[in-house]
Amino acid sequence: MALKLNPFWLAAWLVCGAMSGRSAVPPTEALTLDQAIEMAVNNNPEVSAVQWQSVAAAADVDAVRAQRLPKVSLVGGYSYATEDQRLYPATYNSEPGVFGSGVVDGAVVLKIPLYTGGKISSEIAASELMKRAAEGDLSRSREIVAFNVTSLFYSMLAQKEVIASVESAMTAMEEQRRTIQELVSLQKAARVDALRAEVRLAELQEKRTKEYNTLTIQQWTLAALLGLEDGQDVQLSGSLELSDPPQCPDANLCMKTALRNRNDYDAARQRRAATGESVKSARSGFLPTLSLESSYGLRWMSDVQDASAGSDDLEDVGQIGLVAEWPLFSGGGTRAQVRRQAAVQQAALERERQLRLQIRTEVETALADISSATERIDTTKTAVDAARESFRIIQEKYELGKGAMVDVLTAQASLIFAETSYARARADLAISDARRKLAVGGIL
Repeated sequence: MALKLNPFWLAAWLVCGAMSGRSAVPPTEALTLDQAIEMAVNNNPEVSAVQWQSVAAAADVDAVRAQRLPKVSLVGGYSYATEDQRLYPATYNSEPGVFGSGVVDGAVVLKIPLYTGGKISSEIAASELMKRAAEGDLSRSREIVAFNVTSLFYSMLAQKEVIASVESAMTAMEEQRRTIQELVSLQKAARVDALRAEVRLAELQEKRTKEYNTLTIQQWTLAALLGLEDGQDVQLSGSLELSDPPQCPDANLCMKTALRNRNDYDAARQRRAATGESVKSARSGFLPTLSLESSYGLRWMSDVQDASAGSDDLEDVGQIGLVAEWPLFSGGGTRAQVRRQAAVQQAALERERQLRLQIRTEVETALADISSATERIDTTKTAVDAARESFRIIQEKYELGKGAMVDVLTAQASLIFAETSYARARADLAISDARRKLAVGGIL
């Protein structure tokens, strides 16, 4: 009998086999967002694991379908009786025979299920639905990885701008310290101003260390998402400015799109339908089954005790027939199985309902975040311009001896805060838009 391979199973096996046992090669050039997503989708361990689960689901389909096909097996055995037995039943009166206590059997047995009360059909339908659910899980797993990469990508870009702002402030404070030292030497500034500048410079150095540490952690996290095991220094190429302004469509429209496009919701529906087929399969336990059974083989008497003239101790034996079975009493096992599968079906219905509620929350949250981030960008951009001008004016006033060092430090802190808020607001807008795409099932 020729071996038939499932195309999906074979393709998934080849892909997963190529991925297993190795990590992705670290990139030598800066990655764009699209390149980072592609690398993560192809190399992320969690995606690979879910892909293997999809392969397993495809194998389950083939295994269940095989129940419909004939089963051919080679059966052999040895039996010993306390009283001598005839090698094979007589086929007519006074037929010569061979008698002994030990018999060796060997036969080829064929079994074909003709009717199983719908059990096999229901199991096939359930396995195919579970396979589609596994494919939906795989697609959703890729989408989640894509969102996580996108979120980290923009967070790292924002973090680099935060570090640049702190380093710019450190450069400005170094110049300010030199200016103060000159003014102190000319007795035009108090020595306490120099001490304040030293303290602020130390604070900025500490802040820069913290921000670099945050960036390092982000790099390690991104490397793990990309499937890189050696080295976390992943360079990025991109900007916080989005080429296409994020859209804030109607929440109800987004919800309809999500229910239509989201792979995890489709997987939940497939699982719920599969539980319905499992209920049918369990109920088939009350119905009769019919199968065709046949065998052909040899029977040999190992220790002949009595033999008629002309008889042989080796004979071929064959038979064919129909076997019907109707379960009358199973101790309540079949009813318990039906109740169990019905309970599993209800649980699947509730999980589907819970996912709908979760999708609604995700959609509303993403749209609210987009609106909030858009307003924050407008506000913080104005704040950055105002903080820069304020810092410049107060710094000039101090150098002319008309301002206080405390005002300079306050203005500089306000500038750093404004620049940091502006960078993170832009990152939040990009991440919120990616979250909206993830919520409606359109990030890939």
